[in-house]
Amino acid sequence: MTSKQSIKKTIGLIFIALGLGLLLSSIALNLKQYNSKKRTVAEFREYIESGEAFLDNDGNDPVTGDMLYILRIPSIDSENPVREGTESDVLSDSLGHEADTALAGTEGNCVIAGHRNYNFGKYFNRLDEVEINDLIYLDTDRATYTYAVTDIKVVEPTDVEILEPVAGKEILTLYTCTPIYIATQRLVIIAERIQ
Repeated sequence: MTSKQSIKKTIGLIFIALGLGLLLSSIALNLKQYNSKKRTVAEFREYIESGEAFLDNDGNDPVTGDMLYILRIPSIDSENPVREGTESDVLSDSLGHEADTALAGTEGNCVIAGHRNYNFGKYFNRLDEVEINDLIYLDTDRATYTYAVTDIKVVEPTDVEILEPVAGKEILTLYTCTPIYIATQRLVIIAERIQ
């Protein structure tokens, strides 16, 4: 074997090793996120079943990282924890409630963001499969709120009107990057509370 062939073989083996490393790290990240999600959901459900309030009831606003809800979308077999805030550490292991938007069960616009890719979390990977009239549930420590999807749209990242408050009704707005992996726009699901 010539030295050129030896170098090509070595380079080829390096690329194979790098590819395997990327694949294994992606699998490890997905397992970590899956286990974290399951643990958080189970912990929250235990609080709900115990009858204890998950957050204090002193009228204080939740702080970044507080566990708020379990968001369920049966039509896409989705169940995910929702924490306060949309900082990267929050969105790495849950969906995030946009600060300064309404909380579930109150009048206004409750806005929840989430990732949909393998690098940052696949919590909203199937959000593009949601259809008008699909039901979405937010389980809180006090009640379960039911919403029906009324609008689905794709907007530019600079279109921040999806965060604006609404009066006279309870709206749930979900958003994520789209197209998946490219993330040049935002997929927005808007639902209105029915129960």
